[in-house]
Amino acid sequence: MADSKPVFSPACPIPYVFQPAERIQQLKDYLQTEWGQIQRVNAEALIRMYESGELGPRQMGDPHVYLLDGKRVDKTLFEDKAMSANSLKWIEGIYQGMTQGRGIQAII
Repeated sequence: MADSKPVFSPACPIPYVFQPAERIQQLKDYLQTEWGQIQRVNAEALIRMYESGELGPRQMGDPHVYLLDGKRVDKTLFEDKAMSANSLKWIEGIYQGMTQGRGIQAII
């Protein structure tokens, strides 16, 4: 028995999954805020993507979705310093924060 090692289960055995209907409602609620009005073009684009099925359920580890002025772009264009400083940017993805152990839905 001295050779046996403890066996641990995963810290998060059931990963959280954002369902499209849940995320659509979050985005619609977000549109009612002042910041939501500023990001309206991106939030509405995301709502359309979820409603059309272009984006499905999302969970930790899924590739991020980059939006620039309401259009889906790849990461290189999103990070391009030559883009206008007035462009509205949004990253849709799930991030794990090392705070109180909660996953954080990132909206930038």
